[in-house]
Amino acid sequence: MIMEVIKLIKRKKTLVYFLLSIFLLFNFFNMSLPKHLSVYENSFSHVSANNDYNYEQSTAVVENNTVKVTENIEIDVIKGTDIKAENAGNYKAKYTFLGIPVKSVNLNVVPKKRVIPCGNILGIVIETKGVLVLGTGKVKDEYGNEVSPCSGMLKSGDNVIAINGQTITSKEELTSIVSNSEGKSLNISVIRDDETLNADITPVISENDGQYKIGCWVRDDTQGLGTLTFIDPQNNTFGALGHGIYDVDTNMLMNTSGGIVTLSHVSGVKKGEKGVPGEVKGDIDKEKVFGSIFSNTNYGISGSITKPTLCPSISDEAIEVAISKDVHTGKAFIKSDILGQNELYEVEIENINRLDITSDKSMTIKIVDERLLNSTGGIVQGMSGSPIIQDGKLVGAVTHVFVKDPTKGYGIFIENMMG
Repeated sequence: MIMEVIKLIKRKKTLVYFLLSIFLLFNFFNMSLPKHLSVYENSFSHVSANNDYNYEQSTAVVENNTVKVTENIEIDVIKGTDIKAENAGNYKAKYTFLGIPVKSVNLNVVPKKRVIPCGNILGIVIETKGVLVLGTGKVKDEYGNEVSPCSGMLKSGDNVIAINGQTITSKEELTSIVSNSEGKSLNISVIRDDETLNADITPVISENDGQYKIGCWVRDDTQGLGTLTFIDPQNNTFGALGHGIYDVDTNMLMNTSGGIVTLSHVSGVKKGEKGVPGEVKGDIDKEKVFGSIFSNTNYGISGSITKPTLCPSISDEAIEVAISKDVHTGKAFIKSDILGQNELYEVEIENINRLDITSDKSMTIKIVDERLLNSTGGIVQGMSGSPIIQDGKLVGAVTHVFVKDPTKGYGIFIENMMG
């Protein structure tokens, strides 16, 4: 009887160890395998678990041993899988271990492209969709009571798009409608988390100035300097910044209805120091608008060139666009006109994040060019979007500076900016 109990305990322990091993193995796969893979259109590739795969293998590859890229292809974790990518698009794939699915992955088949790398510092004006609510507060009414008309109905980050059915495009329009409300309830439409909501808010007379108010602070646009990354000469579209434009007060990605890009006047550079980021100093030239903005995403802004004759770099030579697997550690260059002339400056790509290539922190770069180090201290605010070129290909763009070490910063893979 005792021996049977001991055997039972041993069997249970074995089962527990087995299940724990399986759990740890699957957790390892989830942590170590990439979420996204990219291959070129019309190519053969060998895709493996360590993301070590080759592009455009000879067509002598025996097609019988390849898997045509369709939905839900399987990639063997141990042996890898030969694939044939024909049509550009986004596909679902999954890694398998001994035939068991262990992780889903996005497989992007992308066409080869050539674009113009720019590096020009430009003016950027983002127009919010409606009016952005920065916050709400109390109003002292005509009787001396502190009231909060917006409390629980509007919140920071909302975009006011209409009042009583009338479209709102500026804070002046909002203020005028509230001031002329005569204290009547207003039906205010806002966008919150991509959903349209409505709230009935009754303005009160402010004791301070006798005007009707609803107790919220708003802003209708933002502007600043950034860097033009590339121009697609096939359709005159552009990408810039490499990261989204976030509101400084709400820290939320700005919900934009559009905007413009302009030429700029760079008056100088505040040199970056340890703990204190530097910045480009200059002005936006709103008299020289050369493009319109149609999107603001986590990967930067994009738009179209409306006045090619004003657009800097539009006549420069186009180069091939790389995908994430083309990028490697080592020597590279960034392009920028921060010191007056549009030039290449040597950098070192120190680390590459292949597990999540969709991040705007896809790689770590270090400025090694003495001209930049002496003049700017490295990467400064306003250089976001500076194209990164390696082996003659456009591989990414600068996105962030390390506050503790301005000689270093992050970059984004260019394929993310191009969608």
